[in-house]
Amino acid sequence: MKNPFDILEQNALNFKLTPISFREIFFIAEAPCDIYAQVDGLLKVVLHKKAEINTSLLKDLLQKKLANLFVMEEDRQLLRVAQQENLTNVTRSLSIGDPLEKARLQTNLLTLNLGYLYEDPTDDNVLNLQVQSAKNLATFLFNKPQIHEALYKEFIKQGHHYIFAQPFLSTLFLLGVMKNSRMYIDKDIELFFLTSYFKDIGMSAIPVEKYNDEHLSDDDKKLLASHPQLSVNILKGRVPLPPNHLKIIENHHIYSTLTNQMNLSAKDDPNNIFGFETMMISVMDTVAAMTTDRPFRKAESLYKSLDLIRLLIGEQYPQEFKLIVFYFKNFFKSL
Repeated sequence: MKNPFDILEQNALNFKLTPISFREIFFIAEAPCDIYAQVDGLLKVVLHKKAEINTSLLKDLLQKKLANLFVMEEDRQLLRVAQQENLTNVTRSLSIGDPLEKARLQTNLLTLNLGYLYEDPTDDNVLNLQVQSAKNLATFLFNKPQIHEALYKEFIKQGHHYIFAQPFLSTLFLLGVMKNSRMYIDKDIELFFLTSYFKDIGMSAIPVEKYNDEHLSDDDKKLLASHPQLSVNILKGRVPLPPNHLKIIENHHIYSTLTNQMNLSAKDDPNNIFGFETMMISVMDTVAAMTTDRPFRKAESLYKSLDLIRLLIGEQYPQEFKLIVFYFKNFFKSL
């Protein structure tokens, strides 16, 4: 029988602790605070403040099935600050060292910190860090096309929640297609990189755990379908994107089945003209979504996703569709 004082202590901890993801202790050298897990049914400290964190320790925690971690509510910010400092340091030194390894670290930290932005999209410091890091990454990847496929495969292995992984994956594809088109200079592509990467920030209006369900409520569907406008509202005046790029974000779901079902798409409005860039951002988003797993379905093949794209844009944009197919055939050389 448990000691009554132990029961009281455990009850108190339940009110004071908040969950964190296991990946939040990746990439940091030492624990910024005490970190808890359930051991034999009791909440206990498994990493004391300033304890060294290395690969061996992470593997040990996983082997002991201690992946569900917690910190004190008041210590949550310490963990965020540690990961924000990590992202800042890697962003500043991105061009130093092995390109693939630095890009792998940068994309993982960028995606991890994107989760913090979704928790509070009004936080200017977190948003500014994302913007600067994404700009540096855009320039880096523009000059390193030879690592794109390997980086894609490494990123997929990390298993980020798809809500946070999707922005980078679709944007990586967009950068490649735009560079291959030879229609844009690097500064133009940097702006489109930011446009694509931040286009879905409006999805932060819905709790992330709801995206694990295949069927959303009607209210959540309406909120999700209207997320492009929410994204514009969040970004306008805070991110260095010109009005035409905000317009692209507003209309980037022109090929979304959900958006059309909710009658929120302006695709058929004769007063709206959607150019190559809006179409391309929407299409890259579709391909990235279809070719990656979701909690409620397995990934589709690249062939199936391109066949859908053919049906969506093949007649209206025949040359652009050929460019897309050519790009993906070269991107996935090993397929």
